[in-house]
Amino acid sequence: MLFPLLFFILLGCFASWLVIHSLLAIGFGQGGDGEVQHHHTHTGIIPRIGGVGIMAGFGLTYLLCFFQLNPGDNKTLLHFAVVGGATGAFLLGFIDDFRPLGAKLKLLAQILIAVVAYKCGLSIDRVGIPFTDTMINLGTFGLLITVVWFVAIMNLINLIDGLDGLAGGVGLMLMALLVYLGIQQGIVFSTILSLGMVGAILGFLFHNFPPAKCYMGDSGAYMIGYVIAALSLLNSEKGSVLAALIAPALALALPIVDVVFALLRRGIKGLPLFRPDRGHIHHRLMGYGLSRRNTVLVLYAISLFALVGGLLAFAERGRYLPIFLGFAFVIILFALRGQKISAESVRVLLSDSLQSRQGTRNAMYLKNWLVVEAERADSAKHLWSDFRFVLKKMGICRAELKMGEQQREFYVPHTPHDDLEQLWEETHRTVGDIPVELTVYGEKDNFSENQFALAADIAAEALSSARTKWKEVNGSPMDFDSVAKEATDYKRQKARNLYRPTY
Repeated sequence: MLFPLLFFILLGCFASWLVIHSLLAIGFGQGGDGEVQHHHTHTGIIPRIGGVGIMAGFGLTYLLCFFQLNPGDNKTLLHFAVVGGATGAFLLGFIDDFRPLGAKLKLLAQILIAVVAYKCGLSIDRVGIPFTDTMINLGTFGLLITVVWFVAIMNLINLIDGLDGLAGGVGLMLMALLVYLGIQQGIVFSTILSLGMVGAILGFLFHNFPPAKCYMGDSGAYMIGYVIAALSLLNSEKGSVLAALIAPALALALPIVDVVFALLRRGIKGLPLFRPDRGHIHHRLMGYGLSRRNTVLVLYAISLFALVGGLLAFAERGRYLPIFLGFAFVIILFALRGQKISAESVRVLLSDSLQSRQGTRNAMYLKNWLVVEAERADSAKHLWSDFRFVLKKMGICRAELKMGEQQREFYVPHTPHDDLEQLWEETHRTVGDIPVELTVYGEKDNFSENQFALAADIAAEALSSARTKWKEVNGSPMDFDSVAKEATDYKRQKARNLYRPTY
């Protein structure tokens, strides 16, 4: 029994490792990550090709299943739905990695993939009431719940892909859980594919564990998420319908909690719900002084603990799950003891955030305006004048910007811009083709500390997004001496003629 398990793991691992190694050797996808983004934690341009290797390991495992499985076990439509949907999710992410798609278009494509999976039989038609034998038929609501299940899991894996090795490690643990569920349910197809995915993710982690040589990208994240969602439903065909779904959901406790808090945090502040930020749990751990490697190891430990909860949800019909949840609650209370959280501190935070919602929305409008101006600006000098206008309208009274070896300064007259005791100060750095350092200052009379931190973050994001747009339009990174390339069509030339920088 042990040899077949190891064979499929080693097969997926070698295929994934070899494909990624070969792509890195020939330099494929070196520009896939584009300009380094403001909210990224890495410090260089890292190719997002890991999903290709993971797909190779998965595909090779499936081909072996297709030709070797007993025809009586090979339920063609269901199995094609698993592999076809995984391929569709991979292609959607692969396109987005190299030619970014809009959020609405990606969501629509994910819904379409989920609907096709539902029509092929990968559906949630009934659920069981915990600790009873009662089953509830969902009827037409089954389609909605199935779509939500697929879309949520795909995006959960993608949203935690913000730190070297994190999404891959969590995905690896989920696949190991699915191996166990597949063996317990006696579903050979699910077990073999899960084993292949364990190997494929291991092969990817050889290149992704800190310091990362590549990222899985949206292609790998969407595909892993789809396979987790699909195999969970496949395992639910026989026996414990509820447990087969609850176990993976519990094992995903870390990304679920992180995403829920992120959505609440952004909603309270008036930010777009899916805007990246530096408030995720891995950002906070690194802010406490942990290295990237140690941060990943801490999060692995949390995910492993959650995985145990998933196993207990399945084993013994969930008999030991309440004990696990009680133990987890005690750990959470112990972890929060040193955080100085009180009802008053929460009230102040909510009040502060709600009061700044209008200013936050205005700042986001200004950020989007600057990106549009970057598309038609004729020089970096003029775009710098537009950025000064944005800073002034956001309430920033002084700023210092370094791009490469050059530096520019800006201040608003008749403000205490040179009295550091009256000012908040924050610095943001981005390392890319041209290193950038932006330091901004705001009056303490006009901002609370949290409000200023948010304003500074949006200002830095505006600059980063504008520089990315400049590089996309003009084909070269922006410094203070940059001049836009000659317009290639009448429409772009007309837009440039109408461009008027703010002085």
